[in-house]
Amino acid sequence: MREPPAEASSPDVRAAHLLRISGYLDIAIMSMWSASSRACRLIGMAEASVRGAGPGGADEELLRLLRRLLREAAERHAAGDYPAAMARMRVAQDMTDLRIVQIKKGLA
Repeated sequence: MREPPAEASSPDVRAAHLLRISGYLDIAIMSMWSASSRACRLIGMAEASVRGAGPGGADEELLRLLRRLLREAAERHAAGDYPAAMARMRVAQDMTDLRIVQIKKGLA
């Protein structure tokens, strides 16, 4: 028997949404570490993953901050300032992962 669909703002849906974003961040960070020629495209994919609203309008403050950090990372990467770009990507991923932990513990 099928379970009813989860509400858009349920903790599981919010965590899943942020896990998807974290995955894109992880791929972009790895491409930067390996000096891949595709790093700028993968940073763009991470940027695209934070467009729009979160499930049920949740986590908007975090998404706004992630958008700013990823935009700065893309600009720094394009300018050749790889350490600064990497720092912003790592901060974005750490904040995303910490929010997932908070959600799953019922703290957010």
